[in-house]
Amino acid sequence: MSITTKDYLSIKNPDKYKGISRQFTITAAGGYEASVITYGALITNLMVPDKDGNIADIILGLKGLDEYMASGANHGSVVGRSANRISGAKFAINGNVYEIPANDGPNNLHSGKPAFQNVFWDGQVISESEADLLIHESGIAGIAECDGEALLLTYVSPDGACGFPGNLKTKVLYCWLEDKTFLIMYIAKSDKDTVFAPTNHSYFNLAGHNSGYTGEQLLTINADAVTLKDEHNCPDGRIMPVDGTVFDCREARFVSDLLDSDDPQITMSLGIDQNWCLKTVPGTFSFAAAIEDPASGRNMEVFTDLPGIQIYAGNHLGGQDQKGDIPYVQYGAVCLEAQMFPNAVNIPEFASPVIKAGETVFHACGYRFV
Repeated sequence: MSITTKDYLSIKNPDKYKGISRQFTITAAGGYEASVITYGALITNLMVPDKDGNIADIILGLKGLDEYMASGANHGSVVGRSANRISGAKFAINGNVYEIPANDGPNNLHSGKPAFQNVFWDGQVISESEADLLIHESGIAGIAECDGEALLLTYVSPDGACGFPGNLKTKVLYCWLEDKTFLIMYIAKSDKDTVFAPTNHSYFNLAGHNSGYTGEQLLTINADAVTLKDEHNCPDGRIMPVDGTVFDCREARFVSDLLDSDDPQITMSLGIDQNWCLKTVPGTFSFAAAIEDPASGRNMEVFTDLPGIQIYAGNHLGGQDQKGDIPYVQYGAVCLEAQMFPNAVNIPEFASPVIKAGETVFHACGYRFV
């Protein structure tokens, strides 16, 4: 595996971001390739072969830096400090109440600005041995060794950014593993107790990024329950077993089964936008979900140590906002966002997203192609 780099500059302002806007392309044997830019630590392309060896880009995206910076869709981005929703746009830590932007009705969604997804990160190529050391230091069991060079991105979110406490130094490791997993590892340390609950917001279409409706792809989720949402689309502490419901994806089912459902949890969001409670083991790189395109034979498994996965089916995709010539369509992608439970900072029964001052915390998500 090797990494190449190049400038990734604005068309409108080609000189403005020189030196800070870079694209890193990480390749692995067999035609696997991922490209990541420093803005938003986001994945712009993910090239994967099908059953016949034909290579296609399976991640939706935009035409260039200007479009990514103007978009609110978070294509391919690392989202945080806190991904997903926080009810009432406030929370308390150690008795102190913190107010954050209400940018999704009464709730906070994906932290606000400046947040991980709308800032430039520092990027550097590191060796295979350096990447393996970080994987070992994480203590997360079950992650294979790195297969060649890796990308390490770094950003310091200042105390008070979007209302969150603490200077939070965050690193994101991207690399291919020896078992054809594309790994994303999040590493953070703060000087105050704070929230750390990131995710990656890539939009996947296993048939190819511009292939349209994903309803005929098969979704499997290793979960016995989902968190239920209130009228503002935010989990309120209720957990519902999936038995006998459309949310039972323990065996593979077509994405269209969920999209065509009249369940109020789905219709309130114009499609799938739900957190599943995974059967992952804390501290272990556990199987979380899989999506398969029967036509191309591409099959992607998701592994994580995190307790939840948000499935979002591109309910608001459409228009002319795409990186190729073919417009994206509603339900033309599936996001599989390994995460802490949404609104967990306000619900004591959920695993806490609060990290302690001075503590280094690791989380991981990996996309394995089988």
